[in-house]
Amino acid sequence: MTVANLPPSPGVTVGRNIDTVVGVVDSLISSPVCALLVAANAFMRGALTSPWMGAYTALFAARAGSSWLQRRRQAATGPVDWAKQVILVTGGSHGIGLSLVQKLAKTGARIAVVSLEPMPKPVPSNVTQYQCDLADPQALELAVDAVERDLGSVMMLVNNAGTVCPLLVSEQSAADVERVARVNFVAPMLLTRRVLPGMLRPECARAHIVFVASVLAYIGVPQLATYTASKAGVALFQESLSLELRHRLGAGDRVRSTAVFPSKVASGMFDGLSLPQWLSPELEPELVADAIFCALRDARDGEICLPLFSTVAPLYMFLPRAGRRLIHWVGGSLDSMRNFRGHAKPDAPQPSK
Repeated sequence: MTVANLPPSPGVTVGRNIDTVVGVVDSLISSPVCALLVAANAFMRGALTSPWMGAYTALFAARAGSSWLQRRRQAATGPVDWAKQVILVTGGSHGIGLSLVQKLAKTGARIAVVSLEPMPKPVPSNVTQYQCDLADPQALELAVDAVERDLGSVMMLVNNAGTVCPLLVSEQSAADVERVARVNFVAPMLLTRRVLPGMLRPECARAHIVFVASVLAYIGVPQLATYTASKAGVALFQESLSLELRHRLGAGDRVRSTAVFPSKVASGMFDGLSLPQWLSPELEPELVADAIFCALRDARDGEICLPLFSTVAPLYMFLPRAGRRLIHWVGGSLDSMRNFRGHAKPDAPQPSK
């Protein structure tokens, strides 16, 4: 796939699942042709002032207004001059990160991959890997120093790396808890703090910081307490950073920030996690990478929820306890981690059965 053939926006997860239904409905709501047909039908029935027509008009106006604002922001920043971009991607040796690096490499940008595991060969000539344990703050600082020395100031940062400890809280060691927190939550904050001053320089016309969170930032799951907590922290950090950039630093149009909330991704991290496909379809890493690429290319900030139905995930915490328990029962998430085997090392502690 060449850069020219990349989709203008992330697509809908294919297959027989609720996301397909949500995607079709969203397409119909935002389609001018559909809006014209609905208005014509309402006119013929004398229902132009009916409540349902008012609701549809409001939804259509909201979607159209959102698209217009996005186009206006994109026009204000202009197209990306990829040849001048230095992009740092964490966890770029597999999964979402590797797919994204492969797409970005075709743009001609200078790309730094900071990860513990080596990248699969062949590595594109404009991609440089800096092997580093993201749980080690000093090693992380040295890695960024090396990136800036070799490639220049980082203008785009993708905080993608993540890890998981698939044990009950009572079974985890202090080291288990600390490692998940450091890789998933502390490292993105440290990296952002480290590269942000360069992005705020007046001569920097366009910069972007992406945080790969998770739909589990909003939903608790047994055996994933430390993971969900760390991703919730990432989500709130991105929100606070976005407010600082726009309202305190006056840099919201030059430095964008985006949070990505995917559900289960077929990257190997959550192999064995059992969830009904019709409710929570498994995402291919390429789909999430496409969404991140489009956000960088089009200067899209805010949130990206994949699959589409996960847009309503934040409402989970506002439900009464009985409603939350019902969601877990329907989704089967209370026992979904019993057969977990993703990214587990032979000598690693095994989940309780």
